[in-house]
Amino acid sequence: MMRGAVQMAVVVVALVAVLVTASTGRRVEDLTPADFEITSLPSLNATLNFKQYSGYMPVGNDSELFFWFVESQRSPETDPVVWWTNGGPGSSGIAYGFWTEHGPFRITPDIDVELFDYSWNRIANVIYIEAPVGVGYSWTGNASRYHVDDATTSWDNYQFLLNFFKVFNQFSKNDLYITGESYGGHYVPTLVQRVIDNENDLNLKGFLIGNPGINSDWYYNINEYAFQTYLWSHGLLPQDAYMASFEACDWKDFLTECSKDFTHPSAACQAANTAAYKYIPSVWDPYSVLAPTCHKSADDLAERDAMVAANSPFLHHLRLQYNVSTTFDACLSTYTPKYMNRQDVVEALHAKQHYNRQYPNHPAEWQYGSELADIALLFPEFFKKRPDLRILVVSGDADSAVPFMGTMRWINCLNMTVENDWDNWFLNEDVAGSYKRWSGLDFMTIKGCGHTINTYCPEAGYAYYQLWLEQQGPFAK
Repeated sequence: MMRGAVQMAVVVVALVAVLVTASTGRRVEDLTPADFEITSLPSLNATLNFKQYSGYMPVGNDSELFFWFVESQRSPETDPVVWWTNGGPGSSGIAYGFWTEHGPFRITPDIDVELFDYSWNRIANVIYIEAPVGVGYSWTGNASRYHVDDATTSWDNYQFLLNFFKVFNQFSKNDLYITGESYGGHYVPTLVQRVIDNENDLNLKGFLIGNPGINSDWYYNINEYAFQTYLWSHGLLPQDAYMASFEACDWKDFLTECSKDFTHPSAACQAANTAAYKYIPSVWDPYSVLAPTCHKSADDLAERDAMVAANSPFLHHLRLQYNVSTTFDACLSTYTPKYMNRQDVVEALHAKQHYNRQYPNHPAEWQYGSELADIALLFPEFFKKRPDLRILVVSGDADSAVPFMGTMRWINCLNMTVENDWDNWFLNEDVAGSYKRWSGLDFMTIKGCGHTINTYCPEAGYAYYQLWLEQQGPFAK
């Protein structure tokens, strides 16, 4: 076992029973797709070739998760259903996944809506979720449920899936894929565990996670090997500062010694890390070290920092612990709140029922419980119980926050049998990244792309997804 001390992932996620009943007053049995259909989207001047739906789905415990569902542009009756979540914890799958990554639209600087060429719903029916409760428009009438963790989040997401297919039962036989990114490295596997370990009719075929936080080898976490090594290897930390951390933290066998516990750094290790981080740039994008940053006026700084604190909590903690003055802002994401808080949009999306705070701010009492569990411990159970599942882990290789080298480490530590060794994949006749297949999962890198792959590389972000979903190219059996 890689980290026996953190087996709590398996234990915590198994706590199910107390969250089953209660109601918001709306019965799932009384809802139909017509209750959620978006008949007109404000500021969109285009004719659509697909239907779309949004609104609040009851999940029990006086709680409702907000979602946006877009049917496939190709063949909704037979195309797969793809469920998408962002990470954080606390990031909205609509504010980010839908509007800035692979949804069918983009918001312009003038806060108009235009079509997006590389939408994932070109070949699948896609559900974008705002989870856990308190994220985006999602809501609960039980304020204690704004104190959330991996267990409550996975249970609510599981209830959402069950109830979604009750309402949209015409899709219940379609193949289902569960997908996400970043802290979705917790959300996606723990939801998959729910599906596997509970009796249901969900037609789960596989899952995909991008640049996932799986155990402790990502930015501002209890082990910072991958983060620091990535920064040094890309010229963002000086060699002497990096080597001081390397030696103080005893990283020499980090990639090869799977049983060694790196999750309790010594005082000397922590001091070396602090000394190294004074060299981190003040204006950069840690989610894509190759990308330019968004330059906005000083008047926008408070709004920008509030967005970082709410949706990228580990970047916020990095600032606080190490006094690192980092500026991160994707201009694209700043347009979303301006649009989603418009009264005509709130009404068009059926969000008015529980619209009681500025989108996408969390309620004042919202809190996510610290989760440092090693989610990699769940994967052997997946291989054993559902060897038929198609599993893809993908990394944009320009991401310093959850670097590919840390991801490859926990995958290698699963000790699976290699089926297809390291090779390259191509897009437009150029190398687009690398891939490798083991007996239990596939791993792929996307060259030159950041943490939210589709934001930085729309064409490549669609290309790898299509290859995987349709089992083509490196994913052909």
